[in-house]
Amino acid sequence: MEGDGPTGAFVLPNYYQMIKDLKKKEEGCDQGHALHPMYVKMIEKLQTYQDEALKCETLVMAKILHPSFRLNLFTHCWPESADMAKKLLERHFKKRDELLRKKKEDNNEISQKKPETVDEDNIFELFNAAKIEESKELEVYVKNMDRLTGPSTKDQDGLLIWWKRNVSFLQRLTSAPVVEVA
Repeated sequence: MEGDGPTGAFVLPNYYQMIKDLKKKEEGCDQGHALHPMYVKMIEKLQTYQDEALKCETLVMAKILHPSFRLNLFTHCWPESADMAKKLLERHFKKRDELLRKKKEDNNEISQKKPETVDEDNIFELFNAAKIEESKELEVYVKNMDRLTGPSTKDQDGLLIWWKRNVSFLQRLTSAPVVEVA
């Protein structure tokens, strides 16, 4: 499927955009126009491909985890599939969260970690942001409460800065294999 590479997050939005553009062209010409039958066939084919892509967990997760899209694109373009996408995200998050908790417990058994102390003489340590409660981590991601104000999709540096700032926060989601083979 098309989602094996880094372009997987763009498969669904591209199908949506192509269908939307073709529908505009179809509406712009009458049924007697030479290209009208081609537009109809292309829209039908793209609808089929889009429906197949919406059933692919890998593509859905790639789109949800992309910082430009998240769940907002599902809500806007495919509202009937938004709940399914949110449940899929929650399921993978819970699975990954359990795995990381178990790993953390195993690491704690191996070596007891000293509690981090804040050096009050070091100004950089004084103003570290408080950590978000782990139980609210998924809610913060889903509701875009961690979102930078306005990195444009055309501003690639802005997206990279967003990832750099949030990669540790999103560790549970980004380090998980998207689909596990049974």
